[in-house]
Amino acid sequence: MNEGIEQPSARSAWDRVKAVLRFEPGIFMEIAQDNSATGQACVVFGVAVLLSCLWTFPIVPIAWLFGFLGIAIMTGLFMLLARMFAGGPPSEGVAESHEPREDRPDDMPPYSGWLRAILFASVPVAFGVVPLVGTFIGAIFSLILEIVAIRELSGISTGAAVMAWIIAVLVPGILIIASIMLFGFWMLGIFGLNELLRWH
Repeated sequence: MNEGIEQPSARSAWDRVKAVLRFEPGIFMEIAQDNSATGQACVVFGVAVLLSCLWTFPIVPIAWLFGFLGIAIMTGLFMLLARMFAGGPPSEGVAESHEPREDRPDDMPPYSGWLRAILFASVPVAFGVVPLVGTFIGAIFSLILEIVAIRELSGISTGAAVMAWIIAVLVPGILIIASIMLFGFWMLGIFGLNELLRWH
């Protein structure tokens, strides 16, 4: 009998949610390394979005789709930037791991592991079930969990993880704003309204 082989004592999604909310050391690495946790991560994300949109139920499918796409893109950026920051010497205060890590990009989990961890980090979005205040608290809490996940999965310092998060959020934000402005100028040109912008 192969008991004990490849039995990583997989925890339930609920136990992992509680561990994430309690900032349990090593929880994000545990999720990232457990390939069977992909279903759990998707369910956790789905339930969190459902609760956050409970008062605007018809938009739940749109929130699921765009929320998942947004997280998928942001996860790629988090991973890419963390790899850039992870080139230096071991930093102090790096995720309280049980075994010493050599802070090399090769030590990081693959993209699928990062995605599972970031999906679990989105669990505070569920606080949006309480309008306004819950949404705000959930967004801040989720932001903090994402930074903790970045730090833990990459072995970089908290400061570097914060920088990686800020850059990852700023880049798409700047691109979106630039695209909207270009689209606006293009529309003004089509309707011949660009003269409105000229100073006489």
